[in-house]
Amino acid sequence: MSGSAKNGLTILLILGAPVIFCAQFFLPRPRGFASENAQRDPAAWGEDHAGKQLPDFITGDECLFCHRNDVGPAWSKNRHQLTIREAAQEAAAIRELKNEPGYKEFADEVTLALGGKRRVRFLKPGDGYGKLDVLNTQWIPPQNSQPGKLVATAKPHWNKKIFAEECAGCHATAVDTKTRAFATASLDCFVCHGDVNLKHTKDTTQVYLSKKRRDSARVVISICAQCHVRTGRSKSAGLLYPNQFVAGDNLFRDFQVDLSPEKISELNPADRHVLENVRAVAVLGKDETTCLTCHDIHKKSSKKHHIVPVDATCVICHPATGSKKIHKEYEVHSKICGY
Repeated sequence: MSGSAKNGLTILLILGAPVIFCAQFFLPRPRGFASENAQRDPAAWGEDHAGKQLPDFITGDECLFCHRNDVGPAWSKNRHQLTIREAAQEAAAIRELKNEPGYKEFADEVTLALGGKRRVRFLKPGDGYGKLDVLNTQWIPPQNSQPGKLVATAKPHWNKKIFAEECAGCHATAVDTKTRAFATASLDCFVCHGDVNLKHTKDTTQVYLSKKRRDSARVVISICAQCHVRTGRSKSAGLLYPNQFVAGDNLFRDFQVDLSPEKISELNPADRHVLENVRAVAVLGKDETTCLTCHDIHKKSSKKHHIVPVDATCVICHPATGSKKIHKEYEVHSKICGY
């Protein structure tokens, strides 16, 4: 190489250095870029309805009139629909309750049940609209070859406050945090899809979480975390569930959750995998994976689990290699939910 060519190359490298420097620090970073040193404030975006009046919304029955063929067939068995359900009088839990000495009168009053495979609570309509009373006695379903059993059978009584103060936000729809009254028992379409414009029939992108809509990861985790994050508290209302949350809001403007790695590591795997994903999106800006990446809400299907790449969230509950049908052995306990 001649001397003039070498000099020209040197000048080019020197002049190019600032360009490389600027490109490194000022060009847009790849989607999902994050580091522990570049954390973002979970509350620093969007709006919320904390303390505000909830909007009038389309009820689930109205939604199912049009969605009777796609959502309708499976909705009656969907877990969100069954968070509160009619108590089956032939179920083992009710039979045992009726056979318990001094419980016949209480068992006859039970009309609804709350809970599932870890704990079942007995409910009846309370005093006034959107109110439920909860029986102090509980049913532990059969587990690990152990028969089901009733617990807290001493001094049976109906509790008029516990559902409104602790349960309603995640087991009923549109809870007014001033009166603690709900609009619909169990979870309705409004909980996840929000205040839907009637014009959505011609433009489904107006509906949160619709197939044609591309909601941000922060919106998705706010919608799911309103119920599935069980370690938070409303800053404005002091409740264990959000204050007037509406899909599309930023949950974390009012719902305070400790998202530190130290606190998350103390949780059982079922709760930890939720909080790890919330932290990844809300704090670290890792937007590639949300609850909907793995979970199919309207269908009882695990198909998505089998097609997503394995990452740190997966191995909390599943082995690092092999089928995702395999779960690690662990116990789940929740002080908030009482089991």
